[in-house]
Amino acid sequence: MEYRILGPLEAVNGERSLSLGGARQRSVLALLLLHANEALTRDVIVDQLWGETPPQTAAKVLQNCISALRKELPGGTETLRTVGTSYALRIEPEELDRNRFEHGLARGRAALAAGEHEQASEELRGALALWRGAPLCDFAYERFAQDEIARLEELHVAAVEDRIDADLALGRVEDLVPELEMLVARHPLRERLRRQLMLALYRTDRQAEALAAYRDARQTLLDELGIEPSRALQDLQKAILAQDPSLDEKVARHAVAGRHAAQPLLGRENELAVLEAGLEDALAGRGRLFVVVGAPGAGKSHFGDEVASRAKARGANVRWGRGWHGGDAPAYWPWRDALGELPDNHASRFDFFESVAGQLRAETAERPLMLVLDDLQAADEDSLLLLEFVASAVAEMPALILALAREDTPRLDELARVATRTLQLGS
Repeated sequence: MEYRILGPLEAVNGERSLSLGGARQRSVLALLLLHANEALTRDVIVDQLWGETPPQTAAKVLQNCISALRKELPGGTETLRTVGTSYALRIEPEELDRNRFEHGLARGRAALAAGEHEQASEELRGALALWRGAPLCDFAYERFAQDEIARLEELHVAAVEDRIDADLALGRVEDLVPELEMLVARHPLRERLRRQLMLALYRTDRQAEALAAYRDARQTLLDELGIEPSRALQDLQKAILAQDPSLDEKVARHAVAGRHAAQPLLGRENELAVLEAGLEDALAGRGRLFVVVGAPGAGKSHFGDEVASRAKARGANVRWGRGWHGGDAPAYWPWRDALGELPDNHASRFDFFESVAGQLRAETAERPLMLVLDDLQAADEDSLLLLEFVASAVAEMPALILALAREDTPRLDELARVATRTLQLGS
């Protein structure tokens, strides 16, 4: 069985396309697919499909839709089950094209982070080939689909950008210029696409056009947002002006040093998408703090490995520090482990914290930074206070801070208040 939502809704059993009925019945199936293997109460379904003022016949219409779908779907009541006052659509992960796309994207990004550009390009092209149009386009005006449509559209553009990075590393620049010009026209505020266009133009001996592309990017950002281009975009413009030889080099096809860089991390696509957006903001100079919480064995460190590998592949300097469970660790040990030398102690804690923030400002002025602080449940309280302080300063830096901790870590509520977002990892 195959369900497709990356375009118009379709359900295919072998070579037979299933008849999904009218608009309301199709909406019921789409909603259940977005919550696959999850029991949704009748009240929730009615609220999602009809809003706050459903017709008196809503419950009966829903019942009829469920009955009609059961007649069409293989397995009938075993596939579309009744659980008390709820309904649940049972599917295998690979039966939904969205899941296959996200798994292919994860494999492609892992290969890209490992420097395996041929494999990355192949995986990403395969994932993108699953798209038949705008996701859930039948339900573009339905409330229940809005958030997922926005998320999938963002993932699609990011996957295209990843594939272009792989192709740039492989020297496939001739065909990239027209594609990138089209993408920039469609997404004028995405600086990553602007950087890719500038680099592709330069590598096809069109230096003047590459510089013109920078001027256009700068003017657009000033007109639309009132901001200057990110440091990365400015640095690329300077390198093009100087005809920096490094711009002509293809990326070496070898594994990037990293702890699990080449291992795809499946089942965390939603969380990774959040961190991808945070990394993009950080590289553009809008620093972010994310807190990731989970029980022992939930995969927090593996998750941090994956994000760190992606940051390294994008040119960020990665620093990693851990709390020490064995006792007798010096004060601020996770910070010392990550940054090495810290500023000398000052007369007040505030002065010391400000000095550490200044140290980070100086480092990120040279190169974007990803700072991972792991096992914070074993950190001293002063280290957690310093993290709260730095969180307020990092917004003006090209830095992404990832704090990994167990659920019983002190001051988690305080950290959550200053973090961009707190993510909960299940086991």
